[in-house]
Amino acid sequence: MTLDIQALHPVVAAEIRGLDLSRPLDDAIQAEVRSALDRHQVLVFHGQPLDQDRMLAFASRFGQPEVFVDASTAQGKVPTVLRLTNLDRQTNQPIGPGPDMARMSLAENWHSDSSYRAVPAYTTLLHGVEIPGQGGDTQFTSMHAAYDALPDALKQKIEPLSAIHSWTYQRTLSPGRKPMTDQERLTAPDVPHRLVQRHPDTGRKLLYISSSAHYIEGMPFEEGRALLQELKTIATRPEAIYTHKWQPGDLVMWDNRATLHRAGGFDYQSTTLRRLLHRIVIGGDAAAYQRAGQQVAAAPAM
Repeated sequence: MTLDIQALHPVVAAEIRGLDLSRPLDDAIQAEVRSALDRHQVLVFHGQPLDQDRMLAFASRFGQPEVFVDASTAQGKVPTVLRLTNLDRQTNQPIGPGPDMARMSLAENWHSDSSYRAVPAYTTLLHGVEIPGQGGDTQFTSMHAAYDALPDALKQKIEPLSAIHSWTYQRTLSPGRKPMTDQERLTAPDVPHRLVQRHPDTGRKLLYISSSAHYIEGMPFEEGRALLQELKTIATRPEAIYTHKWQPGDLVMWDNRATLHRAGGFDYQSTTLRRLLHRIVIGGDAAAYQRAGQQVAAAPAM
């Protein structure tokens, strides 16, 4: 079987048609999906009425699901499925204003999931269960295209540089977030990541930044922050962005090593609009990451 793949944007995102993800995929089809993800970085599957178990079964074909650092009340039926929603678990009604909904604003920053880990996540899968019909788009941009768009002098400047990625810092971008616990700090220490990387599977060069990037190692703080902002501006220029407008049953998966994404346009503190998506993040492969020239930090002592 050859997949029906339709590009959705000149440099990032494609739709795969004709697959029922609720059924087991054979190895050949799974390999085609993975290859398509390498080429397009973002894949869209419409009309997928998946429950959490079937979504997890599909996601697990691509690796080991991550357990989120502070899943808290967002946890689904199992720890590796998160509920991104404004609905109360008990009443199934919008929660309304409050700290739990204010924290959702963190996703409005351009980021790559789990970029604060020593080995960044491979792919994220997001499934639309309840979609309000207005707002809540998700935007994506290719970090391969971002690197290609850099002036040669800037490429040379950043080639040897690393950014320090911090979950502690990233959380400060979300107003109303509870302070980190000591256990959370132990499980998510600051880590360095090279600004210029090679994709672990394709070897293609890419720019690696995220909202977790706090400062540039060995560079004065303000100078490093200005450089990170310059790189983000180039990466997120309007013509480079694919905007996904959600429909119920959509499943979108993306390669965190080669994209940035952000949420926008939905008021999670609304008392009338309803929104529910399920999310699974597949962890990265440490061996592949090292083969691509990146250092993997030792696990923190517990």
